[in-house]
Amino acid sequence: MTPAQSALLDRLTTALGQDPRIQALWMSGSLAQGGGDAWSDIDLVAQVDGADLAGCLNDYKGPRPGLPERVHVLEVYGCIISSVTTTWERFDIVFLPEAQIRKTYGSDLKPLSGAAVRLDPKPDAEPDAAIAARVEGLILEFLRVLGLGPVAIGRGEWIVGQQGHSLLRDMTVNLMLEGAGVPRSARGAKRLNVYLTPGQQAALEAITPPSADRESLLASQAAIGRLFLNEAKPIAARMGIVWPEAFEAATRQHLKAELSLDI
Repeated sequence: MTPAQSALLDRLTTALGQDPRIQALWMSGSLAQGGGDAWSDIDLVAQVDGADLAGCLNDYKGPRPGLPERVHVLEVYGCIISSVTTTWERFDIVFLPEAQIRKTYGSDLKPLSGAAVRLDPKPDAEPDAAIAARVEGLILEFLRVLGLGPVAIGRGEWIVGQQGHSLLRDMTVNLMLEGAGVPRSARGAKRLNVYLTPGQQAALEAITPPSADRESLLASQAAIGRLFLNEAKPIAARMGIVWPEAFEAATRQHLKAELSLDI
């Protein structure tokens, strides 16, 4: 943790500790687990009674004694106040009752103040069947979106084609994360390298985002298609997913006939 992060954490801990509605306070996120860096935000979990939840959310949207001045405040999921300060420091405060904290977080929280409540270990890992179902859905959706390429390219809708490529790229990243067993709760919007192998990083970085023209779109679609399918087949086999042979074959034939594109 940098000196600036430590100072912000101390300030937040002091300010929240003066609110009698907050029964206990923890730090969560990457910094609490020792995996943060100088670009990490401060994530806090505040225990409140259910009756105080709405009041806390409303109050912490506005100026609060001890909190730094903020230029942006957003309520998320009906329990989080996400803030950006005037110097672009970022912090999130999650307000939850004790039972919900136990269910959602478990013992990976770092206690900061309040009653010494013992938190049990994190909930059991997600069932393998649920993960496999999600991966199967990714495979089917990837083939469907890939097969729509001739629509955008045929119409000269280069912007739509670029959007389609972005969808395919996102699905490829999600497939890699699922294959690596990375829980969805651990995935951040601003950190990927730690979850990907060097080979996966290199392969993704080598695929150039398409320009707004036919040839660029064709090249990028072929590259992302090959990468996804090469990654997906061993993952599917490991998870016991029946590969959609007929759908893949029809999609390949469709792309070959319409665009002379070999995946």
